Amino acid sequence: MKEKFPSSGWLLIDKPEGIESFGVIRKLKFCYSFNKIGFAGTLDPLASGLLLIGINKATKKIPNIHQYQKSYEVEIRFGASTNTLDSEGRFLKMNPISHKTIDRVNHLKKYIGAYEQKIPDFSAHKLKGKNFYELARKNEKIEERYKKVSVQSLKVLLSSTSKMNIELHCHSGFYVRAFAEEFANSLGDIAYASMIKRLKIGTFTLNQAIPYEKILDFSSINDLHSNLITI
Repeated sequence: MKEKFPSSGWLLIDKPEGIESFGVIRKLKFCYSFNKIGFAGTLDPLASGLLLIGINKATKKIPNIHQYQKSYEVEIRFGASTNTLDSEGRFLKMNPISHKTIDRVNHLKKYIGAYEQKIPDFSAHKLKGKNFYELARKNEKIEERYKKVSVQSLKVLLSSTSKMNIELHCHSGFYVRAFAEEFANSLGDIAYASMIKRLKIGTFTLNQAIPYEKILDFSSINDLHSNLITI
């Protein structure tokens, strides 16, 4: 019989690529019994980094956590595009790279501040009760829709002819995958997000997180409690 877990708080997980956000929740629910459990901000299966899990009373705070500023590292791979805007999708085009690295660095400042961002076809945004990704998988036409997003800062970590690694700080609702495409398109190039890692949500940081593999070794309720940020 599963152990009842009565404490409330936040569990910070360093999610690896290839694991669904819901998969982390399912693993915890398989081992323990909670009144409530959920996470603040989905990470795509191929995205890694900070997954913030609320347990019991902490789940009531998740709607507020969604509004916190987030930080990511994204690797933008130039010269190719995919239908999902990341490395999970199928390749649509491959083009010669036309811009120099210095042009990209200078162009980044255009994206600091608020602007209208196109909502990706492969996203959880809903239209008439259906997620965009459900429609996209059925090859149904999706009318272009935009939302106002905001970027606080952008920092170049690495830059070469074929790729750029950028650390970005953004507000709620920002699509990192879409940024990779729109940034390249604005320079006359094509690109996709070959890597996305979430570094921070509000005051919660990736440095505080435990590896996903560690929860696989939890053998008692004390293992979970010792890694919980209680509220």
